[in-house]
Amino acid sequence: MRDIALILHVAAGVVGVLLGPLAIWLTLRRRRLTWAGEIYHWAIALVCLTAVVMVPYDWAGLWVFWPIALASYLFVYFGQRAAESPGGLWYRGVLRGYGGGWIALWTAILVVSADDHPWTWAVPAVLGTALIELLCYRPAGAWTRA
Repeated sequence: MRDIALILHVAAGVVGVLLGPLAIWLTLRRRRLTWAGEIYHWAIALVCLTAVVMVPYDWAGLWVFWPIALASYLFVYFGQRAAESPGGLWYRGVLRGYGGGWIALWTAILVVSADDHPWTWAVPAVLGTALIELLCYRPAGAWTRA
């Protein structure tokens, strides 16, 4: 079971890493939920579900991925909810939701692959959050038009 979960986890993670920026861009451009956003949502859902399945196999080393998985999915879920009902400051929900999920994905990748440098997890969090907040407070004109 662990091997199947790991294969699905990696495949869905690759899809999420590749589709995250496209989902954000298309959603903001079209002002509605898009196919990229929908696929991104389900890819992150699969990443999170498979992470939860794999954690018990190495509880001491992987327990931290349960809260990361939950937060990642909730970010993307709220981003999708914002994309489904644009209006007002909807673009902030998309940016923070989809973008936050993408940051969490990169954070998990760095935690696993660069474990000898524990500070590396901060790089996507700091840079990504700064970029998202900059875009939230200086949005493109097309995002705010009614």
